[in-house]
Amino acid sequence: MKTYCYNTFLYGVVYYPEQWPEERWDSDLSRIAETGMNVVRMGEGAWSVWEPEEGNYQFGMFDRALALCQKHGLKAVMGTPTYTPPAWLTERYPEVLRASFGGTSLVHGSRRHYNYTSPVYRAKSEAVTDALARHYREHPAVIGWQIDNELNCHLDTSFAQSDHEAFRVWCRERYQTLDNLNNAWGTAFWSQTYTDWEQIWLPRPTVTYHNPNLLLDFYRFTSEITIRFGARQYQIIKEIAPHQFVTHNAFQSMTNVDLSAFVREAVDFVSYDSYPEFKVCDPGLSAEFRDRSESRLLSRMRGVSGKFMVLEQQSGPSGQIGGILNGNPDYLHPTPKPGQMRLWCWNSIANGADGLLYFRWRSLPYGSEAHWNGLLYHDERNTWRLEEAKRLGEEIKRLGATLMSTRCVSQAAILYDFDNESHARIERMTGKFRESNELAVYRVLSERHLSVDVRALSTSETGADLAGYKIVFFPHAHILTATDVKPLREYVENGGTLVFGCWSGYRNRLHWCYSGDDKAFYEDLAGVRVADFTAATPGETSTLRFEHSGTMVPAPIFNEILAATGDNVTTLASYQSDYYAGQPGVTVNQKGAGRVVHFGTFFTPENAASLLDALGIQDPLTAKAEVPPAIQATQRSNGKEEFCFFLNFTNKNQPVRFRETAFDLLEEQKLNGRIDIPPYGVRFVRW
Repeated sequence: MKTYCYNTFLYGVVYYPEQWPEERWDSDLSRIAETGMNVVRMGEGAWSVWEPEEGNYQFGMFDRALALCQKHGLKAVMGTPTYTPPAWLTERYPEVLRASFGGTSLVHGSRRHYNYTSPVYRAKSEAVTDALARHYREHPAVIGWQIDNELNCHLDTSFAQSDHEAFRVWCRERYQTLDNLNNAWGTAFWSQTYTDWEQIWLPRPTVTYHNPNLLLDFYRFTSEITIRFGARQYQIIKEIAPHQFVTHNAFQSMTNVDLSAFVREAVDFVSYDSYPEFKVCDPGLSAEFRDRSESRLLSRMRGVSGKFMVLEQQSGPSGQIGGILNGNPDYLHPTPKPGQMRLWCWNSIANGADGLLYFRWRSLPYGSEAHWNGLLYHDERNTWRLEEAKRLGEEIKRLGATLMSTRCVSQAAILYDFDNESHARIERMTGKFRESNELAVYRVLSERHLSVDVRALSTSETGADLAGYKIVFFPHAHILTATDVKPLREYVENGGTLVFGCWSGYRNRLHWCYSGDDKAFYEDLAGVRVADFTAATPGETSTLRFEHSGTMVPAPIFNEILAATGDNVTTLASYQSDYYAGQPGVTVNQKGAGRVVHFGTFFTPENAASLLDALGIQDPLTAKAEVPPAIQATQRSNGKEEFCFFLNFTNKNQPVRFRETAFDLLEEQKLNGRIDIPPYGVRFVRW
């Protein structure tokens, strides 16, 4: 894992000098510094400023802006501008344009309208990256780079001619022969057999269902070309300016990219764009856990990168307009309530962020993001949001060294991998529930105050890498091999508790379903086989009864009827309805010093909580404090002392009763007995 290469907590804001009159810059940057900030991000949307004509690079505007940054003691993270190609480029070289699934070129006038495989676009992107890196490699204000911007946001696929050609090359390199490809893709079905490489295309419009094995390779290919595009910029910058860090701002979970591979190959560390309002406005999330669910995505960033930055933190109501002709919805999110913005910032920090920049300083009076509000509205008036940012700046100045010296300490992990996430996109009848399945597990662990790492299962994983966790969940392990389970087996045999979700171990890496003894590796580990399965009947409610408590819980979407294959298997819960009433639905297999659970249905908060009860997984804070489920507790350590963030995402006071005296570093006071954490309040305590 690469190391975070800046030793001061970075606190700042995104500022675009090209979007404001130059006479305003000095005042803006002065006020930014007065807010307690030490860094700005700029440049990633300004290719037409950097290179107004082909090969004619202009640095004057940003040189002057950076001089003012120096004047006010601000550092800068510069962005490579490759997510917004200038009009001269797309007009002169139309082959660089992204194409829709139907083959229509997506033209200039928005953003992300290029494709990753065009030789021309790669060359132009590399040239502007090279020019910027050379010009700013010794600039005292420039400490690092953000490559591109939110890769795969809006669209995560492209079907341009160069994409089809690159996919053909990728397939030849992967399979070597058409016989190998035909076997892997199962082309005997529907007479799909290919006899010439020129017959190989990315998925194109067809009468009905696509070959799912082709789709899986399509997603793998898309991930690889995205990584190559970013990795080339990374290589250029590190060759020219190895002392400056390189990162990228992933948005949400950065779809269609193997984020672990991206971090290994394309950045020093990952960054994240955190907009909890998207969760607040998601009707599919439980109201009481909406913005708190952002913690799961922050945990993902920590899981792939260790330490990370937030390069865009929500600073006001966000919204976009102008989608009427292409079907994109216009939207405007609610303004964060007083206290929420600070809460969300501290949540990012609590989950491992070593730097945080708001998006943006001031709302822009034009463009599709005119309602994507900054710390200031369109004028110069101070806002309560700016005052919250000042308060946070004072707190970070006081506590920055403590934050930088501590690391998150997690008692639980949730595993995933790129192939299984891609499979969930293909097999949508259950895959569409993958997010809610994982979130149910995360929520129950969080409400029990277990800090959670959400991490990819990599080929280099060992059981020792997992040894610190009390419990590990792998909710969507549909694609699984004997090689994949080696570190999991080691973790279990050394005393770990491993929980597989339903549909685990059904397919190999070719995306073929297992048959015969091919699945023996899984049955040996879990101690069960699936004797039968069924999708839940629409309109009917399937239930499970946990043996230890008699608790009845839902068993939604998909039910597996399990049969023991080992001697150390115990039924934890049985179905209570339909033709399989009384049959096992949740089992546990004692394996070495540990245990393996197979959970034969989709997770909900209710059934996941009952599972933790059955396994005896308790709140790790019980000895120190009595904390209600409504409070998120995120634990940290510097190796000598223990720390904990308590965050209240609700609009009500939440009581915490301290059994051991603690010291609140934010309020600078001792805590013992009962305290009330106010709505949207934060406590950062040391024991």
